[in-house]
Amino acid sequence: MNNFIKKNINSIIAIFILMGPVIDLITGISLHIFKINLTIGIILRVIFMLFIMYTTLFVYKKKKVLIPYLIIGIYMILYTVGIIIYKDYGLFREIQGLIKVFYFPIILISLYMFKEKIKITNKTLFITLFLYLIFIFIPLILGVGFDSYEITKGGTLGFYNSANEISGIISILTPIMFIVLMKSKIIQRIIFIGIYLVVILMMGTKTPLLSLILTIFISLVYFWINSIKKKKYKNIFISLGIFIVGCIGLIIIVPKTTFYQNIEVHLKFLKVDEVEDVLENEKVFDHFIFSQRLTFLHNRNKYYTKASTYQKLFGIGYLKKHKEAKLVEMDYFDIFYNHGLIGFIVFFTVFLYVIYHIEKERIKKSFSRYMYNFDLILIVLLSFFTGHILIAPAVSILVIAIILKLNYEEKAK
Repeated sequence: MNNFIKKNINSIIAIFILMGPVIDLITGISLHIFKINLTIGIILRVIFMLFIMYTTLFVYKKKKVLIPYLIIGIYMILYTVGIIIYKDYGLFREIQGLIKVFYFPIILISLYMFKEKIKITNKTLFITLFLYLIFIFIPLILGVGFDSYEITKGGTLGFYNSANEISGIISILTPIMFIVLMKSKIIQRIIFIGIYLVVILMMGTKTPLLSLILTIFISLVYFWINSIKKKKYKNIFISLGIFIVGCIGLIIIVPKTTFYQNIEVHLKFLKVDEVEDVLENEKVFDHFIFSQRLTFLHNRNKYYTKASTYQKLFGIGYLKKHKEAKLVEMDYFDIFYNHGLIGFIVFFTVFLYVIYHIEKERIKKSFSRYMYNFDLILIVLLSFFTGHILIAPAVSILVIAIILKLNYEEKAK
């Protein structure tokens, strides 16, 4: 069995990543239609996590991983003890939240231990993005599927459940799309970009469009710098012209999309007539720019400050008075409040340890490496502003794939 795993570890990881869009599709249907909260997605992802832990320890025999496993395990026990002591309800839901959050550091440190054996291709990530897009695009064309928002705003998610998670996935895979499309045929580019634009503009969420704009800008900067170095100034003017034409096209198209309609609905709801009103009014700014996340942060902080010292250290959890607490929806704050100071330190110690050791390796720069580094910055930013990037298993497995690609992409070539 161990020999089989060694020979096929890359295929197993690739298959699991490619299963993500299908797993999330089944999860959405289970929640919306059958009202089943314990989904097959959670079960399969926990099984995969246990498989990766087994592979690290017993297939590749990386005993160094025992130390982070032990630290995370002790924290999980202390967190659970705190829930039992301070709450007499919802233990299963609290443990479910615990596993979802620490899914990321457990798999990250596990795969990092045998990183030289792992080859996650751009093609795998690109196909994953395509599957997510097509599973939204087809229901959109057919006029079926679930709404991105429960009330007021428009938008469609196909048969997916979480607008934040799907937006996050599309956003962090956008730089990978640029890497792949650079080498694709023109017809393939046009078809894929067409589907991509239709989906992100009709979903009604802001994050993918923001990600696209930033990725275009970063790509142009790289292209212009290289053109200047090679004294190909003509290329700069051509690319700038294409960029301007693309912007004009978006200006014409965007007002006809769900994305734009949602902005209008939002501004009308807030009774905003001028842009200055958004910047001058604190509550309006929070509601329009942060979707009330600053308000959620304030409320969550009040609850946290009233908690016991034990809870401040190990987390106040996910439930409040037998009900789901309203989370901040900004990963760093949700990790801090839900899992306390100790949980926050444990989580980010693993994250920063892996990032530091991968980034310090001297690997020749290229467009791919440049985009992976940008993608990492994008992940850090989106985790702060939108959340559901590091603490959602469906998204965090892709974050791990991107981080690991920083390690070997140029060496593989």
